[in-house]
Amino acid sequence: MCFTSSNSYARTTLKICHEASNFPPYIYQEENQTKGLLNDIIKTAAENAKVIVQLDAKPWNRCQKDVKAGNSHALFAMIKTPQRDKEYAFPDYKNGHLWTATYPVFIKQTLTFSLTDYLPDKGLGAPLGYVVWQELSQRNWLSPFQYDPELGLKMVAQGKLDGYVVERLIGLHLLYENQLTDVIKPSKEQLLDAVWYLPFNKHFYKQNPELIQQIWLEIDRAREQLKNKYNKP
Repeated sequence: MCFTSSNSYARTTLKICHEASNFPPYIYQEENQTKGLLNDIIKTAAENAKVIVQLDAKPWNRCQKDVKAGNSHALFAMIKTPQRDKEYAFPDYKNGHLWTATYPVFIKQTLTFSLTDYLPDKGLGAPLGYVVWQELSQRNWLSPFQYDPELGLKMVAQGKLDGYVVERLIGLHLLYENQLTDVIKPSKEQLLDAVWYLPFNKHFYKQNPELIQQIWLEIDRAREQLKNKYNKP
């Protein structure tokens, strides 16, 4: 891909990849259009930075490969890890992030969950390729079976998983949509508290540092503007 230089970025079209699955309220498809909080933040930031955004929905692992290969400019929403920091360009200052998120373990209403006392029976589930999946794998808590969040929560309801780890608002929305709010609840303890970013291809960042710094700055502003709309208990 031939990337646009920073001195003409007002005409730049950014190709940004995101998870193809629907994860309301953050990202979802409605009437063949991408909607949700993260979409609103990115589109608002791009408009203020005077660039055009082209969103590309793909499986998460494919998004990561595409950005590293230069087939896409950026991806969201990504948690920063030491390994990912080597592979992508993240903001190197305190803010510049999309959102802060919490990851409880969704369990049956009749049960409790403790990070210090948990002993796997059926094991826990999480979205494949996500940091929470890796965390469960390192703890040897993973179920041998893979489920997407919607099916994973149903497996918890049926007693086929001890629990399922997914971001809190996404999980609560799925419980509501699948009429499981009386059956499943989020644990009081969080497996993970995380910050979500919009990281860029490293080569593109080196060519366009001013553009990307401006986008991250506009993301900060857009996030604060939209907090009251989405960040509800």
